[in-house]
Amino acid sequence: MRLHSRRGIALVAALGLMTLLGLMIAGAFAASFLGERSVRLTLSDAMLTAGADYAITTVLGDWRANGLADLPLGQAHAFSVTLPDAPNVHAIVNVTRLPAGVLWFVGDVAIVGVDQGQRRINVVARFPSLGATPPAGVVARGNVVARDSVSFSPDTIGDADCAVSNTANSMDVVTSPGATASVVDTSRAVALSVAADSATYYMKARQLAMLDSMLGVVHVRGDTTIAGGSFNGILFADGSITVTGPYSVAGLIVARGSITATAGGFSLSGAMMAFGNPTRAGTAIELAHAMIRYAPCVVLNSARRGDRPRPVIRRNWAELF
Repeated sequence: MRLHSRRGIALVAALGLMTLLGLMIAGAFAASFLGERSVRLTLSDAMLTAGADYAITTVLGDWRANGLADLPLGQAHAFSVTLPDAPNVHAIVNVTRLPAGVLWFVGDVAIVGVDQGQRRINVVARFPSLGATPPAGVVARGNVVARDSVSFSPDTIGDADCAVSNTANSMDVVTSPGATASVVDTSRAVALSVAADSATYYMKARQLAMLDSMLGVVHVRGDTTIAGGSFNGILFADGSITVTGPYSVAGLIVARGSITATAGGFSLSGAMMAFGNPTRAGTAIELAHAMIRYAPCVVLNSARRGDRPRPVIRRNWAELF
């Protein structure tokens, strides 16, 4: 039998083997590249999430210096936060104040470079509520006397959630049923049951505990006499308050006893309340030569400045990009 030589088969086998080896090398390289990229993306994702949390926590934790209590209603305010040891990460936190003491935080964090990415986290926080806003500039459980050059006016230029929008229905003086209000003819006085409730005067155990822990609150453990000056915040007295000179207040005055300011030069922007016993002789609040401007927004601002906002549980979410 004649044998035919099989020329070229070795070359074909060598080329096939080289192709197979090339495919294996390319696959290994692609797997290594994708694995490295996956690790980098995982690190970027963790850095974005941690950076957004850090930025929001930083702004929320320094709420007093950032003036979160005084933010205008419904207007977003941007805070730039520098992340430690992350020069390629940029963080911006936008804070918007909503009604009822609610704050909406939007932390927007982005990484620039090859592994660029973005993360946006939303957090809802709320200022602790001390109680209902005083229903008038002067609130008393007992009698009120305000006749000698005492003027009343409502604040109509504050934020929409607290300014007096209807001046025709706003009250200047509110007393409890059975008490009397001796005021000038142009002033509006009314008797309401809320003026007999101790919660209106922030005297419940929870409210007293909050007042003792709040910033900007002066708690006098008894009677006090004020010769003059100015005050911004919340003044709470376990006894009676007597003002004997010019005194300007922006905020809230509350007394378990009575409040007397008849020397002249007394001005208040906010509200004042006295829980003096209506069955006793005398008056709960006596004013003369004074200016009372009922400003619920000033009262609410004073309360918000006193205690930090706290995140609302289960009201946070994240947006992935």
